[in-house]
Amino acid sequence: MIAFCLAAITAAAAIAAATPASADSSGGKFTTIYSMTNGPCVAIVDSSVNGNAYPGMAAFTVTAQMIGFGRCSLDITLNYRNVDTGETGSFTAHANGPGFWGNSGYSALFSPGHDNFVGTVTLNATHIPESGAVQFTNHPYQG
Repeated sequence: MIAFCLAAITAAAAIAAATPASADSSGGKFTTIYSMTNGPCVAIVDSSVNGNAYPGMAAFTVTAQMIGFGRCSLDITLNYRNVDTGETGSFTAHANGPGFWGNSGYSALFSPGHDNFVGTVTLNATHIPESGAVQFTNHPYQG
């Protein structure tokens, strides 16, 4: 069953790799990633980053459909760089499966600082393709 899932994921990844990530400064969606997990599952990961999601905060939203037998997990990390200052940071979501997992609301919020950023996504397991880069801007809260 897992061999069948891996074959389906590989075929779907080839199609998804042709879709570029958004370059819109307000943020956007990363390329869908197909991954192994820590445990007997495979995962389909969709993620996005958006600046100004909440006053002074940005949001890294993640969904993961984890298919398999038994407990599994996956760390999905947003790595970002401030293009104005060169400062870097990261924000990690920890998905548990099998089944559907997603973060939303306050669990997706993080504070990268202010200015213009570029982000990429990394996973702590073998995966294809790479996420691509998404640009986003986060402004200071003005009340």
